[in-house]
Amino acid sequence: MSAPEVRYLLHPDVEAVPMPDQDEVLVARRGSRVPPQLISSDAMALLTRFREPSTLVDAVLAYSADVGTDPMVTLDEAFAVLVALTRTDILVADGTAPARSLEDRRRVGELVGPATITGRIRVLRDSEIWRGVLADGTRVVVKVVDDEHQGPGLVSRELAALSRLDGSVAPRLVWHERSSTGGTLVLDEVDGDPADLATLVADADGRRRIATAVLDAYVALHERGVLHGDVHPGNVLVGADSSVALVDFGLAGTATEAPPRPGGGEYLDPATAAALRTGAPTPALDASAEQYAVAAVVYRLLTGAAHLDLACERAEALRRIVEDRPRPFVAVGAAPWPTGERVLRRALSADPQRRYRSVRALRDAFVGAAAQPGTGAPDLGDALAALDVTGSVWATADDARAAHVAWFAGRVATLTGDPFAYDLALVWASRCGHAAPPAPHPRSPLARAHRALAAHARTGRPALLRVAREIADQLCAQARAPEPVDVLTGAWAGLLLALECETPALALAPGDLDG
Repeated sequence: MSAPEVRYLLHPDVEAVPMPDQDEVLVARRGSRVPPQLISSDAMALLTRFREPSTLVDAVLAYSADVGTDPMVTLDEAFAVLVALTRTDILVADGTAPARSLEDRRRVGELVGPATITGRIRVLRDSEIWRGVLADGTRVVVKVVDDEHQGPGLVSRELAALSRLDGSVAPRLVWHERSSTGGTLVLDEVDGDPADLATLVADADGRRRIATAVLDAYVALHERGVLHGDVHPGNVLVGADSSVALVDFGLAGTATEAPPRPGGGEYLDPATAAALRTGAPTPALDASAEQYAVAAVVYRLLTGAAHLDLACERAEALRRIVEDRPRPFVAVGAAPWPTGERVLRRALSADPQRRYRSVRALRDAFVGAAAQPGTGAPDLGDALAALDVTGSVWATADDARAAHVAWFAGRVATLTGDPFAYDLALVWASRCGHAAPPAPHPRSPLARAHRALAAHARTGRPALLRVAREIADQLCAQARAPEPVDVLTGAWAGLLLALECETPALALAPGDLDG
């Protein structure tokens, strides 16, 4: 807890954006690395008390007097929020360095080493990135690091990494100058978009090509004795030709410069998350931890989503990183890819011993999976679209097949809440006279999978869930396009089973009307 006499200030660079139709406000500080914070409108009203320096208690007392609330109740409700905001760049101790307003350290037209600054790219409290040009017209990037505590180490690690890479898979270092708070680097400009943006406009084959290029870049990085240390899509730039360059090596590790620790969020490896849960020292970054982060990036590039659901409080997010398995592609609305998902599950294993021996081995396994012929397994969105009453499935299905379709759409509606799936289930059920498909044969793979799901729901044993997921993979892998809708076998059954595996307690075998 902060000392009662400390006076805090709502930083003038903080911007507040009310959320439409919600009693919440998004607050963020320009130039801060801290993500925007979503707080209640009441909390925002209390925050305005800090436009002038105030202690936490004094601000609560003044706010309570104005709105007519019991100050003790307000303090009890708001104190945790205020303390949390003091750990960000939003509510800062008056008179300290974080309280200073953000000002550009450089200016357009200024000469920095051999480069003339031509425009701003990004300005943060501890660093700036500018566009520049050399005398011969070569475009460059000017990076300024200015942090009295972390800056010298960031620059030292970046220089060590760039000298090893010498322009391969990373920008070439043109010029640098150290300072007591960091220094300035002039780098060749890399023409490309962050990897997650590049994949937004790519088809499935294009996303796999980009993912392979990302893996190739990290293979080259590791084989030159460098660990990136800050793996996320924003630090992976993809050119128009799908070439990849890695940037931002301030947290990199080499033989001479050890990194402080891996990054965070969905790219945080389970060993580090486990240490953060208990307050133990975080382990040093190694190639296996970075393999996990790289695989997490590849998962996001292929699906547009994180491999784990981390939209939760920090403590729960750390638990999920340590304990949960990657979500099947179908669970995040992506087309199932059993062979590729199997590769990523291994690289994303919580146990480092179960991962690949190197990023090169991961890359080779991924390329091997991508080279296998397509299975014809339907995408969830495409599958529902194909079942519309205007499509060929509706025109050709008999009553028995309509029962399969009605079951499929109904289960998708139950498991995802999709209103389109719900509407489809109603019209197809009417079409088949509300008949149900036959139950699977007791010895069939689908029946075994549902018995495993039922047992998992009772006991919580992970091995049982693995059995069901493996069967879902096998069903999808056996598919041959085009394939009729069949919830007992093949791609449609595999797609639905993969979705059932996300909520085993709600799993229901085809034909089981008593579930």
